[in-house]
Amino acid sequence: MSSTSGDSSVLLWVASACIAFLGARAFVEYLRRLNYDGPVRLWRELLLGAGALAAGIWASLVIDVSAKGLVFEVGFHPAKIFGSLLLACVAMAAVVGWATFRANWLVQLAAALLAGLVGLIVQVAVLWSIGAEPGLTWRSEPLMFSLLLLFSGLALGGRMVVGARRGSSADRGSRRLMAALVLAACVVASQELVLTASGLDRQVVSAHARFLPEVAISLVAGAVVPIVLVLLLVDQRTQQRARAADRVRRRRRNPGADTGTGESVFADPSSHDTR
Repeated sequence: MSSTSGDSSVLLWVASACIAFLGARAFVEYLRRLNYDGPVRLWRELLLGAGALAAGIWASLVIDVSAKGLVFEVGFHPAKIFGSLLLACVAMAAVVGWATFRANWLVQLAAALLAGLVGLIVQVAVLWSIGAEPGLTWRSEPLMFSLLLLFSGLALGGRMVVGARRGSSADRGSRRLMAALVLAACVVASQELVLTASGLDRQVVSAHARFLPEVAISLVAGAVVPIVLVLLLVDQRTQQRARAADRVRRRRRNPGADTGTGESVFADPSSHDTR
């Protein structure tokens, strides 16, 4: 399938940005709980949060490629495109786990840099999986700025989440929403720089056009991934309400108690939080 152009490309770009936001929003919600309760106890939240961020970066770029209106038929190598997503989820989980297990500002900065590097590698891998010919010509300057943007978004957005003391006035949903917007904006700007660095618009053919056509991978990135991310956000909201109701019941029975649990399809039912 040929990439769309004109007005449709604008709509696809907006869809790409929305996917990046959904991934960032899900990630910051899980990051908050991981920061308070630790990745060992909440290992499911660790995997889901890291996977949401990696999938958001991956799917956002796939849709952005479709939005460019390329002159050739785009295709992807199945092992490369899905392998990059899997490896990104594993690497991101390791980095986020390290950052929340060793919670100090120096480790968090180093983890933000490593997570940004993982995000950049994912973006490069997505374009590499197209098999564009005569060949992508990578420019180092846009790639460095792309890494800087990812690092800035992860460091600033992450600090806005983990810097708020539990139950304080700063520990608000609006603050986490702002953190997700900052992170998503950096992801979108970063992928534009990666596309510029690659010279994809100067290519004439995709060697993998018959392996996995653009319409198939766009369906996964533009429908399956957003649906999963929305389900994760709904699950987080359901857990928050369940914990709030349980906390009220516990306070009535024991005024000194301030813990709660929430049932979740995705997360450990024994985990708890204060919001």
